[in-house]
Amino acid sequence: MFELAAVLAAFSFGFGTFLTKGVTSQISFLKSIGPLFLLNALFATPIALYERNWILFDHEILYLHLIGAIISGGAAVLIFGIIARSTASVAAIPQTLTPAVVLVLAPIFLSTSVTPAQIIFVIVLIFGSIYPLRKSIPGLRSGTTLAMTLTSGIASGAVTINIALLGQAGVTLSETLIVRQLVAGLVLMALFPPKGVNKKDLIALIRRASFMSIGWVTYIYAIQNGNVLVIQSIMVTVSLWVIAFEVISQRKRPEKSTLAAVALAVVGVIALILVS
Repeated sequence: MFELAAVLAAFSFGFGTFLTKGVTSQISFLKSIGPLFLLNALFATPIALYERNWILFDHEILYLHLIGAIISGGAAVLIFGIIARSTASVAAIPQTLTPAVVLVLAPIFLSTSVTPAQIIFVIVLIFGSIYPLRKSIPGLRSGTTLAMTLTSGIASGAVTINIALLGQAGVTLSETLIVRQLVAGLVLMALFPPKGVNKKDLIALIRRASFMSIGWVTYIYAIQNGNVLVIQSIMVTVSLWVIAFEVISQRKRPEKSTLAAVALAVVGVIALILVS
Protein backbone atom coordinates (compact mmCIF):
# COMPACT_ATOMS: atom_id res chain seq x y z
CA MET A 1 0.00 0.00 0.00
CA PHE A 2 2.70 2.47 1.01
CA GLU A 3 4.84 1.40 -1.94
CA LEU A 4 1.95 2.15 -4.33
CA ALA A 5 1.63 5.61 -2.77
CA ALA A 6 5.36 6.13 -3.39
CA VAL A 7 4.95 5.11 -7.06
CA LEU A 8 2.14 7.66 -7.43
CA ALA A 9 4.35 10.26 -5.74
CA ALA A 10 7.23 9.51 -8.14
CA PHE A 11 4.87 9.82 -11.13
CA SER A 12 3.48 13.14 -9.86
CA PHE A 13 6.91 14.57 -9.02
CA GLY A 14 8.18 13.43 -12.41
CA PHE A 15 5.40 15.20 -14.28
CA GLY A 16 5.72 18.27 -12.05
CA THR A 17 9.47 18.39 -12.75
CA PHE A 18 8.78 18.04 -16.47
CA LEU A 19 6.34 20.96 -16.32
CA THR A 20 8.84 23.06 -14.38
CA LYS A 21 10.96 23.65 -17.49
CA GLY A 22 7.97 25.36 -19.12
CA VAL A 23 7.39 27.46 -15.99
CA THR A 24 11.01 28.63 -15.84
CA SER A 25 10.89 29.57 -19.53
CA GLN A 26 7.95 31.92 -18.81
CA ILE A 27 8.89 33.28 -15.40
CA SER A 28 12.11 33.91 -13.54
CA PHE A 29 12.60 30.74 -11.51
CA LEU A 30 13.24 32.74 -8.33
CA LYS A 31 9.91 34.56 -8.70
CA SER A 32 7.99 31.34 -9.27
CA ILE A 33 9.14 29.29 -6.28
CA GLY A 34 7.33 31.23 -3.54
CA PRO A 35 3.90 31.13 -5.23
CA LEU A 36 4.35 27.43 -5.97
CA PHE A 37 4.98 26.66 -2.31
CA LEU A 38 1.86 28.60 -1.31
CA LEU A 39 -0.21 26.83 -3.98
CA ASN A 40 0.99 23.48 -2.64
CA ALA A 41 -0.22 24.49 0.82
CA LEU A 42 -3.56 25.68 -0.61
CA PHE A 43 -4.20 22.41 -2.44
CA ALA A 44 -3.52 20.46 0.77
CA THR A 45 -5.89 22.46 3.00
CA PRO A 46 -8.89 20.10 2.50
CA ILE A 47 -6.90 17.37 4.27
CA ALA A 48 -6.51 19.65 7.30
CA LEU A 49 -10.30 19.69 7.70
CA TYR A 50 -10.08 16.00 8.65
CA GLU A 51 -6.75 16.13 10.49
CA ARG A 52 -7.32 18.80 13.12
CA ASN A 53 -5.05 17.44 15.84
CA TRP A 54 -2.09 19.68 15.03
CA ILE A 55 0.71 20.01 17.59
CA LEU A 56 2.42 22.90 15.86
CA PHE A 57 3.38 24.93 18.93
CA ASP A 58 5.24 22.19 20.75
CA HIS A 59 8.79 23.57 20.87
CA GLU A 60 10.46 20.47 19.43
CA ILE A 61 7.85 20.13 16.68
CA LEU A 62 8.08 23.81 15.77
CA TYR A 63 11.85 23.47 15.52
CA LEU A 64 11.51 20.48 13.17
CA HIS A 65 8.98 22.41 11.05
CA LEU A 66 11.33 25.38 10.68
CA ILE A 67 14.27 23.15 9.79
CA GLY A 68 12.12 21.33 7.24
CA ALA A 69 10.92 24.59 5.68
CA ILE A 70 14.47 25.95 5.38
CA ILE A 71 15.82 22.77 3.79
CA SER A 72 12.82 22.40 1.46
CA GLY A 73 13.07 26.03 0.33
CA GLY A 74 16.81 25.76 -0.25
CA ALA A 75 16.45 22.50 -2.19
CA ALA A 76 13.72 24.03 -4.38
CA VAL A 77 15.88 27.06 -5.23
CA LEU A 78 18.73 24.76 -6.26
CA ILE A 79 16.54 22.42 -8.32
CA PHE A 80 14.80 25.29 -10.11
CA GLY A 81 18.19 26.82 -10.75
CA ILE A 82 19.40 23.57 -12.31
CA ILE A 83 16.34 23.41 -14.58
CA ALA A 84 16.84 27.03 -15.64
CA ARG A 85 20.50 26.28 -16.47
CA SER A 86 20.04 22.82 -17.97
CA THR A 87 17.16 20.35 -18.47
CA ALA A 88 14.43 18.70 -16.42
CA SER A 89 16.29 15.39 -16.79
CA VAL A 90 19.38 16.80 -15.08
CA ALA A 91 17.18 18.33 -12.37
CA ALA A 92 15.89 14.82 -11.57
CA ILE A 93 19.40 13.64 -10.64
CA PRO A 94 19.24 15.02 -7.06
CA GLN A 95 16.20 12.83 -6.35
CA THR A 96 18.16 9.87 -7.71
CA LEU A 97 20.93 10.51 -5.20
CA THR A 98 18.70 10.77 -2.12
CA PRO A 99 18.60 7.04 -1.21
CA ALA A 100 22.35 7.19 -0.64
CA VAL A 101 21.82 10.14 1.73
CA VAL A 102 19.02 8.28 3.53
CA LEU A 103 21.24 5.21 3.87
CA VAL A 104 23.69 7.34 5.87
CA LEU A 105 21.25 9.50 7.85
CA ALA A 106 18.44 7.05 8.70
CA PRO A 107 20.48 4.94 11.15
CA ILE A 108 21.67 8.14 12.87
CA PHE A 109 18.39 10.05 13.20
CA LEU A 110 15.71 7.36 12.91
CA SER A 111 17.52 4.48 14.68
CA THR A 112 16.87 2.18 11.74
CA SER A 113 19.15 -0.64 10.66
CA VAL A 114 20.50 -1.13 7.15
CA THR A 115 21.47 -4.53 5.77
CA PRO A 116 24.13 -5.28 3.11
CA ALA A 117 21.38 -6.55 0.78
CA GLN A 118 19.53 -3.22 1.05
CA ILE A 119 22.71 -1.33 0.23
CA ILE A 120 23.28 -3.48 -2.87
CA PHE A 121 19.76 -3.00 -4.21
CA VAL A 122 19.82 0.75 -3.51
CA ILE A 123 23.03 0.97 -5.57
CA VAL A 124 21.32 -1.00 -8.36
CA LEU A 125 18.39 1.44 -8.30
CA ILE A 126 20.62 4.51 -8.35
CA PHE A 127 22.67 3.13 -11.26
CA GLY A 128 19.56 2.12 -13.18
CA SER A 129 18.05 5.58 -12.81
CA ILE A 130 21.19 7.57 -13.60
CA TYR A 131 22.35 5.50 -16.60
CA PRO A 132 19.67 6.80 -19.03
CA LEU A 133 20.69 10.34 -18.04
CA ARG A 134 24.29 9.86 -19.16
CA LYS A 135 23.69 11.97 -22.28
CA SER A 136 22.37 14.76 -20.09
CA ILE A 137 25.42 14.69 -17.86
CA PRO A 138 27.29 17.19 -20.08
CA GLY A 139 24.94 19.72 -18.51
CA LEU A 140 26.91 19.08 -15.34
CA ARG A 141 30.24 20.13 -16.82
CA SER A 142 29.65 23.50 -15.24
CA GLY A 143 31.16 23.40 -11.77
CA THR A 144 28.29 25.53 -10.46
CA THR A 145 25.61 23.19 -11.83
CA LEU A 146 27.46 20.16 -10.45
CA ALA A 147 27.70 21.75 -7.00
CA MET A 148 24.01 22.70 -7.12
CA THR A 149 23.08 19.12 -8.10
CA LEU A 150 25.06 17.47 -5.31
CA THR A 151 23.90 19.97 -2.69
CA SER A 152 20.25 19.64 -3.67
CA GLY A 153 20.57 15.84 -3.55
CA ILE A 154 21.85 16.03 0.03
CA ALA A 155 19.14 18.55 0.93
CA SER A 156 16.40 16.37 -0.58
CA GLY A 157 17.61 13.41 1.47
CA ALA A 158 17.58 15.57 4.60
CA VAL A 159 13.98 16.59 3.80
CA THR A 160 13.02 12.91 3.83
CA ILE A 161 14.60 12.38 7.26
CA ASN A 162 12.84 15.51 8.56
CA ILE A 163 9.45 14.25 7.34
CA ALA A 164 10.06 10.87 8.97
CA LEU A 165 11.05 12.52 12.27
CA LEU A 166 7.83 14.56 12.27
CA GLY A 167 5.87 11.38 11.62
CA GLN A 168 7.56 9.63 14.55
CA ALA A 169 6.64 12.61 16.75
CA GLY A 170 2.95 12.17 15.87
CA VAL A 171 2.65 15.10 13.44
CA THR A 172 -0.13 14.61 10.88
CA LEU A 173 0.34 14.60 7.12
CA SER A 174 -1.53 17.88 6.68
CA GLU A 175 0.52 19.69 9.34
CA THR A 176 3.78 18.33 7.94
CA LEU A 177 2.96 19.51 4.43
CA ILE A 178 1.09 22.76 4.98
CA VAL A 179 3.35 24.31 7.62
CA ARG A 180 6.58 23.82 5.66
CA GLN A 181 5.01 24.97 2.41
CA LEU A 182 3.55 28.10 4.02
CA VAL A 183 6.73 29.07 5.86
CA ALA A 184 9.02 28.43 2.90
CA GLY A 185 6.59 30.09 0.49
CA LEU A 186 6.19 33.26 2.53
CA VAL A 187 9.94 33.62 3.06
CA LEU A 188 10.69 33.08 -0.64
CA MET A 189 7.91 35.50 -1.64
CA ALA A 190 9.48 38.13 0.61
CA LEU A 191 12.97 37.48 -0.80
CA PHE A 192 11.86 37.21 -4.44
CA PRO A 193 8.54 39.07 -4.96
CA PRO A 194 6.62 37.64 -7.94
CA LYS A 195 6.36 40.98 -9.73
CA GLY A 196 5.13 40.87 -13.30
CA VAL A 197 3.40 37.46 -13.00
CA ASN A 198 0.33 37.54 -15.26
CA LYS A 199 -2.75 35.34 -15.68
CA LYS A 200 -1.01 33.02 -18.15
CA ASP A 201 1.90 32.57 -15.76
CA LEU A 202 -0.49 31.85 -12.88
CA ILE A 203 -2.23 29.10 -14.87
CA ALA A 204 1.16 27.48 -15.54
CA LEU A 205 2.01 27.70 -11.83
CA ILE A 206 -1.34 26.17 -10.81
CA ARG A 207 -0.94 23.30 -13.29
CA ARG A 208 2.53 22.52 -11.98
CA ALA A 209 1.53 22.89 -8.31
CA SER A 210 -1.44 20.54 -8.69
CA PHE A 211 0.81 17.62 -9.62
CA MET A 212 3.45 18.50 -7.05
CA SER A 213 0.78 18.67 -4.34
CA ILE A 214 -0.41 15.16 -5.19
CA GLY A 215 3.21 14.08 -5.09
CA TRP A 216 3.82 15.65 -1.67
CA VAL A 217 0.65 14.20 -0.13
CA THR A 218 1.35 10.65 -1.29
CA TYR A 219 5.08 10.95 -0.55
CA ILE A 220 4.61 12.16 3.04
CA TYR A 221 1.94 9.50 3.61
CA ALA A 222 4.34 6.80 2.41
CA ILE A 223 7.38 8.11 4.31
CA GLN A 224 5.53 8.49 7.60
CA ASN A 225 3.91 5.05 7.42
CA GLY A 226 6.24 2.82 5.41
CA ASN A 227 9.89 1.80 5.33
CA VAL A 228 11.80 5.04 4.76
CA LEU A 229 14.61 3.45 2.75
CA VAL A 230 12.25 1.51 0.49
CA ILE A 231 9.99 4.50 -0.12
CA GLN A 232 12.91 6.82 -0.85
CA SER A 233 14.44 4.25 -3.19
CA ILE A 234 11.21 4.12 -5.20
CA MET A 235 11.57 7.88 -5.60
CA VAL A 236 14.71 7.44 -7.71
CA THR A 237 12.33 6.55 -10.55
CA VAL A 238 11.38 10.23 -10.78
CA SER A 239 14.16 10.60 -13.35
CA LEU A 240 12.69 7.78 -15.45
CA TRP A 241 9.25 9.41 -15.38
CA VAL A 242 10.79 12.72 -16.52
CA ILE A 243 12.49 10.93 -19.42
CA ALA A 244 9.18 9.21 -20.30
CA PHE A 245 7.33 12.54 -20.43
CA GLU A 246 10.10 14.09 -22.54
CA VAL A 247 9.93 11.14 -24.96
CA ILE A 248 6.14 11.50 -25.25
CA SER A 249 6.27 15.27 -25.75
CA GLN A 250 8.96 14.94 -28.41
CA ARG A 251 7.15 12.00 -30.06
CA LYS A 252 10.19 9.79 -30.29
CA ARG A 253 10.90 6.20 -29.39
CA PRO A 254 12.53 5.57 -26.03
CA GLU A 255 16.13 4.39 -26.20
CA LYS A 256 16.93 0.79 -25.36
CA SER A 257 19.01 1.97 -22.41
CA THR A 258 15.94 3.69 -20.97
CA LEU A 259 13.81 0.56 -21.30
CA ALA A 260 16.59 -1.48 -19.70
CA ALA A 261 16.80 1.05 -16.85
CA VAL A 262 13.05 0.77 -16.25
CA ALA A 263 13.32 -3.01 -16.05
CA LEU A 264 16.31 -2.72 -13.70
CA ALA A 265 14.46 -0.23 -11.51
CA VAL A 266 11.41 -2.50 -11.24
CA VAL A 267 13.58 -5.49 -10.30
CA GLY A 268 15.53 -3.37 -7.81
CA VAL A 269 12.40 -2.02 -6.10
CA ILE A 270 10.79 -5.47 -5.81
CA ALA A 271 14.03 -6.97 -4.45
CA LEU A 272 14.41 -4.12 -1.94
CA ILE A 273 10.84 -4.63 -0.70
CA LEU A 274 11.44 -8.36 -0.28
CA VAL A 275 14.64 -7.91 1.76
CA SER A 276 13.28 -5.08 3.95
